[in-house]
Amino acid sequence: MAQPRRHGGARLPANAVTTTYASPAQVQSPYQGSSPATTVSPASSSPGHSGARRHGGARLPSGASSTIADSSNSQMTAGGRHVPTHDTPPSFSQASTWQQSPVAYEKRPADGFEGANTASFSQAPTVYSGPYGPNKAYAPSGLMIAPPPVPDEKTMTSTTSHKGSMSGISVQTAEVPTYSATDHVAAVSGSQVHLKERPELQTSSYHAPVMTRRRMHQKGYRNLFSQRTTFRWFKSFHTHQRPGLAYASGRIHRHRDAVNRIFNGIEEDRFIALDRHIERMMVQCTDDIYEGPRNSTWRRTFVRNMAPWAIRIANWPVNTTPIDAKHWSSEDWVWIVVKWPVSCFLLIFTLLKLGPLYDGVSPFSRYTNFPYRYWGYPKIARNHLENVPGKSVSGGDANAGAHPVSERPLYPRRLCFVDSASKDGGGIHLYDVELWLQQHNMIEHDMRFIVVAYTSTQFTDTDEDTEALHAIAREAAIQNKCPAYWVGSACMSEDQVELEQDVFRISDVIRAAYTVVIAVKPQPGNQTASIDGLLKDWGTRMWTLPEALLAPKDKPIQIYNARQGRPEFVKELAKKDLAALVWEDTSLTRQLVDHYEGNLTLSRLELVILALKCLSQRRTSKYLDGDLAYVLMGLLRRRPVIDHTDSEFQAFARLSLANDSDNLLERLICILPKSQTQPWYHANDMYNVNLWDVQPTCQIAGVCEDDTVILDGVRGASILWESFLPVAHDTAWSWKRLFAKIWLRLSALALIILVFLGRNLSGSIIALYLFLTLPAIVASPWLVRVLYGGKIWNAAPYLLGFEGYLDIVTIETNIYGFYTGRLSWSAAGSHLSRHQMNEHGECIGEDPTADGSVADMVKQAQYSKFGEPKVYTLVDTCNGLVTLYTAVRPPVAALLCAQEGGMQRAVMVSLDWKTGTLYRETVLRMPTVMLSRLWQIDRVKVGLKRPLERTLQTEAV
Repeated sequence: MAQPRRHGGARLPANAVTTTYASPAQVQSPYQGSSPATTVSPASSSPGHSGARRHGGARLPSGASSTIADSSNSQMTAGGRHVPTHDTPPSFSQASTWQQSPVAYEKRPADGFEGANTASFSQAPTVYSGPYGPNKAYAPSGLMIAPPPVPDEKTMTSTTSHKGSMSGISVQTAEVPTYSATDHVAAVSGSQVHLKERPELQTSSYHAPVMTRRRMHQKGYRNLFSQRTTFRWFKSFHTHQRPGLAYASGRIHRHRDAVNRIFNGIEEDRFIALDRHIERMMVQCTDDIYEGPRNSTWRRTFVRNMAPWAIRIANWPVNTTPIDAKHWSSEDWVWIVVKWPVSCFLLIFTLLKLGPLYDGVSPFSRYTNFPYRYWGYPKIARNHLENVPGKSVSGGDANAGAHPVSERPLYPRRLCFVDSASKDGGGIHLYDVELWLQQHNMIEHDMRFIVVAYTSTQFTDTDEDTEALHAIAREAAIQNKCPAYWVGSACMSEDQVELEQDVFRISDVIRAAYTVVIAVKPQPGNQTASIDGLLKDWGTRMWTLPEALLAPKDKPIQIYNARQGRPEFVKELAKKDLAALVWEDTSLTRQLVDHYEGNLTLSRLELVILALKCLSQRRTSKYLDGDLAYVLMGLLRRRPVIDHTDSEFQAFARLSLANDSDNLLERLICILPKSQTQPWYHANDMYNVNLWDVQPTCQIAGVCEDDTVILDGVRGASILWESFLPVAHDTAWSWKRLFAKIWLRLSALALIILVFLGRNLSGSIIALYLFLTLPAIVASPWLVRVLYGGKIWNAAPYLLGFEGYLDIVTIETNIYGFYTGRLSWSAAGSHLSRHQMNEHGECIGEDPTADGSVADMVKQAQYSKFGEPKVYTLVDTCNGLVTLYTAVRPPVAALLCAQEGGMQRAVMVSLDWKTGTLYRETVLRMPTVMLSRLWQIDRVKVGLKRPLERTLQTEAV
């Protein structure tokens, strides 16, 4: 046995006596009175038994006898499953992040940095503190340019010129610090240079609040003349910029849409259109991003004004001036005077359009539907009728329904019985418990036993350690007046199937024990190791936590030390003291101890959350991928049948379905992790709420093969990325609006009639015509703003998105034509949202970039590489809210899955059309009133984290 192992087999000490049945095929069943045969075990020390293991078989000291029944399973192994000896912490594989080599981009004033002394970067800024932690960028060797500091009001520019694109921040060259390469430690891997973050660049003093600009004018249709712009001629005319990155996989993939149409194509970013087929993803973005690095796998287009032409023409004379007329300069007045006559002339023709500019909106209108459907099977469904035909899970309780659970044994499979009269280390008899019960009357014979808890790092599989372990167990059993003890290395089955059951039923053995004894032993060559150090090392193992928690609460835990092979009683320790003396995570484990002691009862949800957090921080030798869930299930009532094919997530999902865990998995889906590397089982939420505050409104219907789940009962809506829409809405009826509407329409019509019939009319009639129509024509830009301005209600509900950041005035102007305060920033919609209290005590959402850290992040996100967070903006036209957030990819839909804090948790998902999976990109908070206007969505397949595919740089356009 050159391969070390952890469980299984019959590891016996030298000269141990074993009493077994010869074979089930040769003798009668032990339950029919068969006579056991007793044999003396030869010395187990051999060159081949050099591997180390923790549990399994009958590893007994010399002179011990064993009475066991052979398993009827013909597939037997003489030592159980072989596993590595060296214990390693659990590793959680992350998706490979292949990133492009850095490309130099020169930052010009037209790209967003204004002013005469604008800083120029040869590469992207280096370090910023974003919502997912510091961002590692690239810098040339020998020199690192730090992120531009956020300027104060003195360095802010407030140009209101109509020329060029304007940025929200102007950075002076003198304010950009430089650092030598010796200030940072670089780890070079291929073409990538990763630099350690400077902590001083992330302090609160660096991110001071700043004043934000009111206007960020976009080039709009002037981008048609950009060299990057290409045209889409088919289906519908559109302009876009081709993606700078392409997926390396050239395979053809298949997709079935919601109406049974089959699509075959290469891997590209796609979304589900309103007619239910998938189209290439096209995302509108700000000018800074459109002209910046081509670092996306989706097409980009520029932001354009989509308001009706009449409103755009009416607003054209003042679209470059400040909102408040008090701040208009003489140059602004000159431009207004020049543009006004042109606007009046063009409005004559646009106002002749029959019918309203906006159609009336029904009070029952809803958000754009998300026409999704998943056609696949789950790996295991909540209802067995939905499983793959012919597939069943065996080995559990037949009455368990769709989720078979393992039966809980009343007693251990085997026990070592002690002959207290023996003094030579023998007197130990290994019995099969079922056989012992047949031979003895429990009323007359005592079957109390102790459990010896140890680690394989301290007690290896050598004869010396085996003798020391059993010596401790024998001594502890005699001192506690127990006739038997249980040790993992000797009291588990040799059969592979039974061995696996024994491993994950250790918790049941501990529950039935009289007391628990902790055995520690210093490593060879370190005999002076302290007991405290040995106990702390024992407490770092994953399997020891449930052994201590489930120990009988009315008996203290006894500690024995095997120094130089002799058992040495150290002390008795109350279970409540283990948290302070043994475990590092004292605050967490103390709550678990109090729960099992009955001093402080945790809810089902709290128990699972705390246990998951504690177990995940401990080390273990990997036995199965789902070890974490299988150890956790020992603390719960219902245990699903072990499945070797389960991943860590799948094992936990099946455990959650089998137990009433208060919708734990549904809640985990609805939280926003604090970092991209946060494990799925951690409940640390970016919004800093407790998991029990999140109330799911959906249900998991099944668990799929690729660490995903199927959700049912979800409401959602599609996000429109290609462009803004003219949002239909209603306004209040008033005599003023009615007069303006009639006067404008009749004046335009009358003026055109006058042009054609002017020769046949007298001068007085012409003068009357002009007296009645010219004032309306001259004032038409102002009258149009009166007619279509003001507050609105019953707006058509849309979720409109774009990549990047724009100020609220520019966003509203591009949707409604001009700014009147119809839109406002969300006060608490995302982790980037900001709000403040006004003088009346009211909560007012403010521009997130008023926070200097958000302003820096917005600018530097333009250079983020594939797989790093980018900045997006979502506009909810129904509620008039604008939300700034970050995500790796643009979400295609918002799924409302839970409620929390008076708002709805919206899981923003991207689409992997190859597998029909929706992956969580971020989580936003939306008003509850949206629910009445959202469509119910068919079952959706949802994943927590989308793997990063390998990408290649495309040819420059």
